[in-house]
Amino acid sequence: MLSGYSPAPHGQPGQGYNSSPNLIPLGAAAVSHSGRGTPTRSVHSYSSDPFRDPQLAYGQRLDPSLSQFNPNDIDDDGDDGLEYRRSARNSILSLGGSSRGANNAAAGAAAGVGNTSSAGKVGGASDYEMGTRTEKPSEWLSSQNNSRKKWKWFILILVGLIIAGGIAGGVVGGLMSRNKSSNNAANGVQSAASDTAANGDLDINSQEIKALMNNPNLHKVFPGVDYTPINVQFPDCLKNPPSQNNVTRDVAVLSQLTNTIRLYGTDCNQTEMTIHALRQLKLQDEIKIWLGVWQDNNDTTNERQLSRMWNILDEYGADPFKGLIIGNEILFRKQMTADDLGKLLESVRSNLTTHNWNLPVATSDLGDNWNSQLAQISDYIMGNIHPFFAGVNAKEAASWTWSFWHNKADSFFKADNEKNVISEIGWPTKGGTDCGDASVTNCPDGSVAGIDELNTLMEDWVCQALDNGTNYFWFEMFDEPWKITFDTPGKEWEDQWGLMDVNRNLKDGVKIPDCGGKTV
Repeated sequence: MLSGYSPAPHGQPGQGYNSSPNLIPLGAAAVSHSGRGTPTRSVHSYSSDPFRDPQLAYGQRLDPSLSQFNPNDIDDDGDDGLEYRRSARNSILSLGGSSRGANNAAAGAAAGVGNTSSAGKVGGASDYEMGTRTEKPSEWLSSQNNSRKKWKWFILILVGLIIAGGIAGGVVGGLMSRNKSSNNAANGVQSAASDTAANGDLDINSQEIKALMNNPNLHKVFPGVDYTPINVQFPDCLKNPPSQNNVTRDVAVLSQLTNTIRLYGTDCNQTEMTIHALRQLKLQDEIKIWLGVWQDNNDTTNERQLSRMWNILDEYGADPFKGLIIGNEILFRKQMTADDLGKLLESVRSNLTTHNWNLPVATSDLGDNWNSQLAQISDYIMGNIHPFFAGVNAKEAASWTWSFWHNKADSFFKADNEKNVISEIGWPTKGGTDCGDASVTNCPDGSVAGIDELNTLMEDWVCQALDNGTNYFWFEMFDEPWKITFDTPGKEWEDQWGLMDVNRNLKDGVKIPDCGGKTV
């Protein structure tokens, strides 16, 4: 047993363990998850509705204040199940803001002018001539004229109100847009192109990078981290591409925490950008990448992801990589059988041999889904295990994780302990309590999302794992605010899994263990 971990029950009485949260019921259609990591920790719905699919919670960091567009309005290859949102996490040190604020201001002012103009045409009744006759009108005509005058005044007043409303709307719109623009500027929101134009191609000599790589509160104690760059969802990235500088900033921070980065997909140049970032930071020999290849039941997605993987290997060779992870939780989602997955892994393995690329080929899935058959077809055992979703108190989380992992997989562990990997483990920093059972609503000793609880898990897990050679990937380093869409009352933790906020600031109170100076 791993020293420092006390024994813990395999699970709590009456509770079934699933390492993903149960957010919405499973549907019938399959999810396509091209280019994304896995994490909100959610049950992966099979719904094809991109605005409700919690599978998308895996990986990306996006701003919930920004609107979505309907993926049905764009032409793609059938990759449904994606979230289409614009990211807002950029370096707070970057110069310049989003142009969206100025555009909105112009639109608001234009709306005011437009309303005024159209209202003026309504007011054309003031130019209407009632006639020039001087004789005294009849009583009936007089009553008719009085009625018309009343309508005239009513129309004039209405026109005035419309004009005033239009002007006010334009002013308010302009002020709101200006405030939004100021906020965006303060947050460093930039497009990929404007970021590069303002800051160039960031590298190890850039002042911003030097600052990011000199944080005494970060310690290289994590064997690996799960990472998905911003804006790498296909086909959204064709219109709103990821920023190379953002990836370089991320990698600069990650370099102080780990020497292994795990990616989830090949879409949108995310792998190439991560490699470029490592080269810009002179870290290509120090940090290696697990190249992730997303797979589901969408043939177009699968072919695109695999084709991109081969293109990447053709261009860069095997050197930047520690191995390949083909598929994530695909057995859990029942989008492929173990037999078919085995054939796919063997096909990839054979092609690697043909090209003389010596890389392990693995897959990752829920800890529940690992068995001897899956262990035989994967070069590494990679299980996603989250004690938080088992309803385990933070004080027992480390020992519970250790016990669950060994009770489940000891009989088919690889002889080389490095090849037995907990591919996701983490804890949210706020949002409520998980009882580990949907039917239980009151559990004082359940999994409480909080900074103290996160620190407890890290204190009980990180240094002990480092001492005993437990291999794992920490989920995750950066918050993903867009995941708030998956929150439910009392369970508002989906966007709170990062040790850092979206701007790469270590959260107040989070203490990464220094393990007495020992590093990975």
